[in-house]
Amino acid sequence: MAARKLHSEEWGQAEQIGYLEPLLISKGFRWQDLALRFSLPKRAADLKNQKIEMQILLEVFEYAAELIGDDAAILDYYSDMPHGAIPTFDYVALCAPSLRAALQNWQRFIALRTNCYQMTFTEDRALGILTWDVPDRLGPRTQNMFAKVAWASSRIEYIVKDPDMRLTVELTVPSPQCTSRFQKKYGNRLKFSQPRDRILIPGRYLGAVPPKSEANLYTLVETMAMAEVEKVLSLHDPITRIRAAINDHLKAGDCKLERVAKSLGMSQRSLQRHLEAEGTSFRNLTDMIRRSLASRYLRETNLGLKEIAFLLGFSDLSSFSRAVKTWFGVSPSQYRRDR
Repeated sequence: MAARKLHSEEWGQAEQIGYLEPLLISKGFRWQDLALRFSLPKRAADLKNQKIEMQILLEVFEYAAELIGDDAAILDYYSDMPHGAIPTFDYVALCAPSLRAALQNWQRFIALRTNCYQMTFTEDRALGILTWDVPDRLGPRTQNMFAKVAWASSRIEYIVKDPDMRLTVELTVPSPQCTSRFQKKYGNRLKFSQPRDRILIPGRYLGAVPPKSEANLYTLVETMAMAEVEKVLSLHDPITRIRAAINDHLKAGDCKLERVAKSLGMSQRSLQRHLEAEGTSFRNLTDMIRRSLASRYLRETNLGLKEIAFLLGFSDLSSFSRAVKTWFGVSPSQYRRDR
């Protein structure tokens, strides 16, 4: 069974899942051990140029760590990933005229990897700051964030080639129970349960020229990437906007059909037609988002149960507890203890 193409859902490039195959094999498992659980293709190579719902992609990463019994292995695996393994994203950085341009390119071309979160690069007086803004509604993301920061930091280090550079990595997700070389290398510069997912780069290194920087090759890579982005952004994507609006209204405590439709500049009937075209309804989509948010908050944060209930738009804790029991088969406290 091939991975579904999801042009009107919140998607990620499915080949990201395929990158896990060598890790599974190195730990004594097969690709099929992962593929069967999530109805993925029989060969990891068949994921190329496919899109998959982002929530499922994140679930695959979480399950892979559970399967191999090591919740820190992905940090080392992605840090060691060969250059060019993630073609466009590697090349628009490694062929760029400077580290600054490389980080700006990751922001420019993130649309090639997903349509539901952003990478941003900003500067202040002392730092360059690379940030991932992954919506909580997508659910737990610990392992996928480990992959992102380990891959990105290894590319930044390769570009700079200065052993004295000290990157700082901040993650919203909790610390793994296992340990890795990556954790030992970064020590107290790797911080968990932080407000943002980001890498802090000393500003004096932003002008560093990548070893593989080459003007003609860079022009070719950039042109191809820009053409791909234009193609992706030309796709009409109302469901992503609806999901984001529901997420915002849940947090504000006023998640009703008429309010969400008004905030999007749609009639209620128009919003319902978009959802019907995707085989869902406002109620079902809201419930799915609440479920994903509940899983994320219970598994990856220390927020109190009353606070989580409020953020999900429940009127009281007992209503939230009943919903969690329906979704996960256990109470909120038990679900959190099982993380």
